[in-house]
Amino acid sequence: MLDEAAIERFVRDDYARLVNAVAYLAGSLDVAEEMVQEALARAWAKSSRGESIESLPNWVTAVALNLARSRWRRMLVERRTRERLSAATDARPAEPTRIDIERALATLPRRQREVAVLRYLIEMSTKEVAEVLRVSEGTIKNSLAKARKALAAQLQVDAGVAIDADD
Repeated sequence: MLDEAAIERFVRDDYARLVNAVAYLAGSLDVAEEMVQEALARAWAKSSRGESIESLPNWVTAVALNLARSRWRRMLVERRTRERLSAATDARPAEPTRIDIERALATLPRRQREVAVLRYLIEMSTKEVAEVLRVSEGTIKNSLAKARKALAAQLQVDAGVAIDADD
């Protein structure tokens, strides 16, 4: 069962970093904070029912990511519905010439975006990312390589710069 000390350690050591990373996936710092808080509340509830949580940071990360995924799915459905209902022409402004990291991440497929955020922004090892996303390390390494290549193209940098020994 989780105790107050475990929650306090999580809040002190992991909370802010996780909120900031989830913000890249959720598109908003406020929404990310709500997701992490919801995940932490679910961890507390799970623990109160007598269920164990091996690693609170990894469990909260996985739940927050699931909440972010659900939000993205809802947003996509809403956007598609609005597009179908709208008879107006698409009048999006031209893209700026300088693409920042947030926009570059937004162009990645969901899995690549999640892997890149967990690995480079939350600084999880590839093994930890694999555990959180419940896939093999090989899948994580493959997704990271694809994400680096796509980000390098978007940001116009050398993809080899982002490679480290853990990948």
